[in-house]
Amino acid sequence: MSLFFTSKPYSTEDKQKAIAELLHNTWPDRDFYLLVIGAIILAACGILTDSIPVLIASMIVAPLAYPILSLSLGIVTGDIKLLMRASFMLIISIALAILVGGLFSLFVKSYFGAAEGVLISFFPNLFFDVLIAVISGFIGAYGLVRSKVGAAMTGIGIAVSLMPPLVAVGIGLFNPADDLALRAITIFLLNLVGILAGGIICFLVFNIKHVKPSRTT
Repeated sequence: MSLFFTSKPYSTEDKQKAIAELLHNTWPDRDFYLLVIGAIILAACGILTDSIPVLIASMIVAPLAYPILSLSLGIVTGDIKLLMRASFMLIISIALAILVGGLFSLFVKSYFGAAEGVLISFFPNLFFDVLIAVISGFIGAYGLVRSKVGAAMTGIGIAVSLMPPLVAVGIGLFNPADDLALRAITIFLLNLVGILAGGIICFLVFNIKHVKPSRTT
């Protein structure tokens, strides 16, 4: 044992627990829909009132990291059912964010002018957006394998902007503002691909593909 570094093995049990937690959180149940709708409303409020703290709250609440990491796991393990389930949850989240976010913005259209500061911040930066997303996806998957750093899921929710860009797409479509919808969906897609890649890399590094997932969750 070194003073500067202590090696801790990644047991099969740790990996099975990680898969079980991921599967448990990849179900479109009542909790999922409650968190998604709540995150959408928070994101819309944050955008329309130019409130960064509220936007951060929406990132924390949104349960989008789980279906994306489940997609990573499904790709690595070749689990078609998991791929379909995770894809369904992600598609539902995207559709709800765009529709509810856009409709919500119509109800508060008189406040739309206050959103200028936040809206103009939706400009994609290819290198940094992808780099942040890949690192966040890797750390998020690592946090599942190592319970000691499990709180990393909250961290990647803050680091990677997922829900706000989706809601901004809805606002841009329902209230045309330059090319807001295009810029926002670009940011979301960059983050989605980055997290997906980071999760795949982590699951491959820790040889998750050879761990049989439990179907009891």
